[in-house]
Amino acid sequence: MEESTKTESKNWIQRLKEESWEAELLVSAVAIFGTFKLFGIIGWITNKFIDIINPDLYFSAYMVVFFGLFAISILASMFVIHFFLRAYWIGLVGLNSVFPDYSIEDSAYSKIYTEKMLGILPKLKDSIEKVDELCSVIFSVAFTFLLIYSYFSLMASVYILAYNAFSDTVPSIYLLIPLYVLGIMFFTQIFLSIYANLKSNREKYELQDFTFKINKFVSMISFGPLYKSIMQVSMIFGSNFKKKRRLAFLMLAFLFSGAFASLYQVSETNIIYLIKPKKYFNNNLIRPVFYQDTNAENTYLIGPEIASEKIDSKLFKIFIPLFTYENRLRRKLCNYTSEDLKKGNKSEILQNCYKTYVTVKVNGKKITTPNYIRQMHHRTDQFGIVTYINTEDLTMGQHQISVQKGDDKEWVIPFFLEK
Repeated sequence: MEESTKTESKNWIQRLKEESWEAELLVSAVAIFGTFKLFGIIGWITNKFIDIINPDLYFSAYMVVFFGLFAISILASMFVIHFFLRAYWIGLVGLNSVFPDYSIEDSAYSKIYTEKMLGILPKLKDSIEKVDELCSVIFSVAFTFLLIYSYFSLMASVYILAYNAFSDTVPSIYLLIPLYVLGIMFFTQIFLSIYANLKSNREKYELQDFTFKINKFVSMISFGPLYKSIMQVSMIFGSNFKKKRRLAFLMLAFLFSGAFASLYQVSETNIIYLIKPKKYFNNNLIRPVFYQDTNAENTYLIGPEIASEKIDSKLFKIFIPLFTYENRLRRKLCNYTSEDLKKGNKSEILQNCYKTYVTVKVNGKKITTPNYIRQMHHRTDQFGIVTYINTEDLTMGQHQISVQKGDDKEWVIPFFLEK
């Protein structure tokens, strides 16, 4: 009875294995679509980091979002390659059903040429098995990779936001303790794994047992409730590495393709701002992002925006975005609290603080009495302030408006006045 049950179980698994390509192909197509949508989420997360966290933490945020971009790029390349390989496999299976193998007698070429060509070509059934094997491996690795990145990005984002929230009240040395502990754990795990796998140490029971416990503990911390699933897949690959070494080259192909894809996608986001913010400030360049009519597809503003490079009206509006983390900077600079806003004249307090925090100049001359209006940007839904520039005293020709926030951020926006 038990043998019958085992046989039925094996037959069921074999049948599922043989028929799984249909589900794989469907899920792969959906995964390709969903993975490319994830690039938009990375852009959104980048903008949220820029808005919320202190610039001192920008590099940490950059590591999170760039690793995320790199991970999603690898995922996208995995699913795309899987889709085409599985489609190729279907073609091979269909071809095999019509032509089970090569034929010398029925060849359109000479016998000598056909034999020489068949000498370098793999058997059709071997190709079918190898491609099927690759597709199955890609699918499992891709979703395991997705689980690893998802948990990592979640934990890293929570840590960065917590650090940002408590950085004003708790010394940074204490906030960095979890990071130091994790770093020590990871380096210990890597060192032990390498040392324990030396040929001379493989039979040392105490060392192997200690390495196992350390790897298990670090995996529990690193992957949380997903650690068993992730360790299962990695152990399957590790324990079969000698038999399937060519899969390592496949993984390298994914890494390289993901690297190229991520380099392209970086230009579609504001990730570079997290490591090179000065690139977005005063550099004497006419940037399309300064002007509403050439910036229509931008969903997040880093700097100020005016209507156009050419101005033909007596007044024109300039929108200056204000980030969430700047609230604390302005409160320190202007020395007011939440209670002051509740008890006093909120509009007057904020207006005076905006005038202190933001400096607007036209052709180097400071606007002494700007009237700032709090506003949400119509396209990006960002909070900021708006003021209007009077051009009546300006002559026709080239001019520039500069906007400075605090002591370290300044943008110079050229414009041409037509009269």
